[in-house]
Amino acid sequence: MQQGQRFGTLDSLRFVAAALVLVQHLFEGRPGWMGDNVVPLGPGVAGVALFFFISGYVIPLSVGRGLQPVPFAVRRLFRIYPLYLAALLLLLVLGTSGALPRWADMATASPWRWLANLLLVQDFVRQPAFLGVAWTLIIELLWYALFAAALHRFGARAAEVLDRTAPLLLLLAAAASLLLGVRLPLGRPTMIYAAILGYQCFRHGRGEISGRRLAQSVAIFAAVTLITTAIAFGVFRHPTITLAQAMGPWLLATIVFVGVVTVRPVRELALLRRGLLPLLGAASYSLYLLHPIAIAAADHYAPAPWRLAAALALTALLAFLGYRGIERPGIAAGRQVARRFAAAAG
Repeated sequence: MQQGQRFGTLDSLRFVAAALVLVQHLFEGRPGWMGDNVVPLGPGVAGVALFFFISGYVIPLSVGRGLQPVPFAVRRLFRIYPLYLAALLLLLVLGTSGALPRWADMATASPWRWLANLLLVQDFVRQPAFLGVAWTLIIELLWYALFAAALHRFGARAAEVLDRTAPLLLLLAAAASLLLGVRLPLGRPTMIYAAILGYQCFRHGRGEISGRRLAQSVAIFAAVTLITTAIAFGVFRHPTITLAQAMGPWLLATIVFVGVVTVRPVRELALLRRGLLPLLGAASYSLYLLHPIAIAAADHYAPAPWRLAAALALTALLAFLGYRGIERPGIAAGRQVARRFAAAAG
């Protein structure tokens, strides 16, 4: 896959992922035929899974000339945090001003809750999240750390070590869940496993592994995901996600991602390589992180018949502003700081 095709196609997939999450949040909790039919399909689950597949493919690209741990960490943190901090600041202003009362409690939140949200560990220490969709960011950071540690320790064997270790650990966790009679959150480590499969797809695109080896990785991933999902959402119960909502989207996301990045006629589709979809996909992080604010504003201010249109328009506006005003400058600043660290180390 040539560079222009690669980035255009991946950006298009990013937009699809963000759009699936947006669709989920637009319709869940809303009665009527659209909500009743769309939400049970679990598009948001498929979108999140797709994001992690893409991350696994993209992150190796960022260390093409070799891993430098500190510059790598700087670039990754500057990729995640500027927009997240800007979103928290926006919510604080909207909440304390009364513009969006849903976030009014941010002004009186405890320091512990603030610290947990700033460190993105709110779910692990039982603190309410300020921005619900931010729960995926800590998993993304954990993937970055795991990738860097494996590459530093195992070098060219990193992907193979990760690809063989991840399913074993997940199956052990699933067995422990059954033996203890306790539901473990197996879906979250599966997201890191999805990134590892994305890493294998990247290596296949580079000619480092054969199609047969990749097919083996995909088959093992699908089997392990089916087993762990059946345990986490079938044997046990999730408060909001059913077994069908978890299993179907995972399989769909796997088929879509692997098909797009490995099947040449698909990945070379002009629709994916250039035009509107890649353009929208470039702002997918802003779309993903900021769309709950747009939906909340539309629910609060727009008349019922216009709420969907208002939510979409506000999401587009916030995504554009977030990407141009926060994301791009943050990426540029991260690269500049990373270069300074690299120069100092050299």
